[in-house]
Amino acid sequence: MSAADVRALVAAYGVRLEVADLGEWGSARLIAEYDPDGPVIRLNAREMTGTDSAHAIAHELYHHREAIGEIPRRRDRAARERDADAFAAELLGKA
Repeated sequence: MSAADVRALVAAYGVRLEVADLGEWGSARLIAEYDPDGPVIRLNAREMTGTDSAHAIAHELYHHREAIGEIPRRRDRAARERDADAFAAELLGKA
């Protein structure tokens, strides 16, 4: 799936995409975040250079699917993040 296809899929789910300055995160790197109150996926303007935004968008789409009950939400945060990365890689044909 191409980056354009991922963006179209996000739109089909009714999720907005925004680029925003998500601030400093110290040693952590925040590429994107999902906000169920939009719903919106925000891409961090500070991290856009050299970042695979399609992967970040697909990763956050996984969290949207959790939020709407399409897939079960695991209790363990680290496991959810691994699952979101695996979903993104599979969706983009990089698994």
